[in-house]
Amino acid sequence: MGQITLKGNGVALFLSTFENRIDRKGRLSVPAPFRATLEANHASLFLYKSLVLPCVEGCGPNRISQIVDAIDTMDSLSDEVATLTTMLSSAQEMRLDSEGRIMLSADFIEFASLGETALFAGIGRSFQIWHPETFRDRESTARANAKANGLPKLTLSRQTAPSDGGS
Repeated sequence: MGQITLKGNGVALFLSTFENRIDRKGRLSVPAPFRATLEANHASLFLYKSLVLPCVEGCGPNRISQIVDAIDTMDSLSDEVATLTTMLSSAQEMRLDSEGRIMLSADFIEFASLGETALFAGIGRSFQIWHPETFRDRESTARANAKANGLPKLTLSRQTAPSDGGS
């Protein structure tokens, strides 16, 4: 649970939710399945402030590279570039210690209103770190909206992307 590799294309995904304690020094254990996803692809871990949600987002280097590549194709003076570069300016490469923990900056803790625990939510090629109650409230609202309004029609493609453990 938490990691899946799609056969034939090697794409490792971050899935499921996990809650872990944040110690007094700001250390937070990365869930074992998420570490395995990164380690299987020899990938670094990057965290950055979400642009639209009260959480911190995480991914591997390929996802960051995709964002940089997208910026390179845009008008450098556009609002979209300003938005994406704002996100990148908060990005930090995280080093896992020998126990699989990262050190969250005070800025990240404050931004996501984290307390004694953090909730990791796998969302495919990336993940989010939430205050557990904030995540549950958002999840309840999303489920209620889906129940009341249905889901938009989704077209699922068979395209594959290169793997980096969160690309």
